[in-house]
Amino acid sequence: MSGLTALMLISFLVMVLIGVPITFATGAGVMLYLVLGGNIPGTLLAQRMYNSSVSFTMLAVPLFIIAGELMNKAGITKRIVRLSSALMGHICGSLAHVTILASMMFAGMSGSSVAAASSVGGMLIPAMKEDGYDASFGAALTACSATMGPIIPPSIAFIIYASITGDSVGQLFLGGIIPGIIMGISLMVIAYLIAKKRNYPVHERSSTAEKLSAVKGSVLAILMPVIIVGGIMTGIFTSTEAGAVGLFYGLLVGLFSRELSIKDIPTVLANGAMTSAAIMYIIATSQALGWLLTIERLPQALVAFLSSLTSNSTLIIFIILGTLLIMGCFLVDTAMITIMTPLFIPIVQTYGIDPIQFGVVMVMMTTVGGITPPVGNLLFVASGIAGTSVMRTAKAMIPFACALLFSMALCALIPPLVTFLPNLLG
Repeated sequence: MSGLTALMLISFLVMVLIGVPITFATGAGVMLYLVLGGNIPGTLLAQRMYNSSVSFTMLAVPLFIIAGELMNKAGITKRIVRLSSALMGHICGSLAHVTILASMMFAGMSGSSVAAASSVGGMLIPAMKEDGYDASFGAALTACSATMGPIIPPSIAFIIYASITGDSVGQLFLGGIIPGIIMGISLMVIAYLIAKKRNYPVHERSSTAEKLSAVKGSVLAILMPVIIVGGIMTGIFTSTEAGAVGLFYGLLVGLFSRELSIKDIPTVLANGAMTSAAIMYIIATSQALGWLLTIERLPQALVAFLSSLTSNSTLIIFIILGTLLIMGCFLVDTAMITIMTPLFIPIVQTYGIDPIQFGVVMVMMTTVGGITPPVGNLLFVASGIAGTSVMRTAKAMIPFACALLFSMALCALIPPLVTFLPNLLG
């Protein structure tokens, strides 16, 4: 690695540490490289940034974001919460389990962790506080539950990863199903133990009629991920076309339920455009930084360094995941995926690690970055909704974060947990 590359990385890390937004930090690092004598033409770099965010595959990102906005505006979140409550309301710590299950279902609509935290948390954190739950517990549980958003399909993070590696989006979607369920079960176990210890309330068991009514009200939401994943795997449409199908489906559901009016559509489109623009800008600048590091042969240097440490592929995965865990304290998941994937893929290929397994486990770890201070966006969103301090939420989050790390370690140690469904159906 040249001195110029080292200076670029150091300047990038310093800016992140002092609180410069990640997009500007990556862009400034790239500009510093060019100004101080990098031999890459600026026009070529600009073209690379442009192409990274306007590809056909990346078109799926704004489509899925707007589809999630439409489904949320159509009152689907309320129906999901009602169904979750009917199924889990009788268990100790009922609202905690409702939050986890609702987050799992919402993940199958939006593919975004922040959307899950704000939508589900906005409804259930006040309900938990009113029911006697500690505010920091509700915020911590909501933030950690939202990490399932990019794992359970559809997933914006998997689309970004696949656009860099060329892997199948459909296989990544299938690979995320079992790990997402494991994450949910692990969180429920921890929530049950804490609820039992603190004697949190238990609600009455819902009747069969109430459960059937809740299922009937939520069936349109539950069908969305089935249609999307099924359509991709059967070859009816591509992942990008699936985003358009999801958007159209969300629009139909909203209009059919009469909870979405024509007047709401401009607002939905504006919100989707703002969110998409922020993500695309992060992708463009992060891709530029990752590409420069690849040009400077940093992946080859990493392969050589790790090869000198061990020849065990499982240990290599945990070294990479440990690196991502540290980086997650300072970078958002989108930036980590776009910067680090080009660096890690040569290592994955050298050690014969299944790229689908690695992609799923890597995204699992990058989502954990959303709950780690000082940059964890999920941590701030949930704390803001709960009206509690970030430090109190972070402390309450420790047992739930351990459950998420356990789930990730399990999927890293046992590849079939990720690859079984892709191999069976792909």
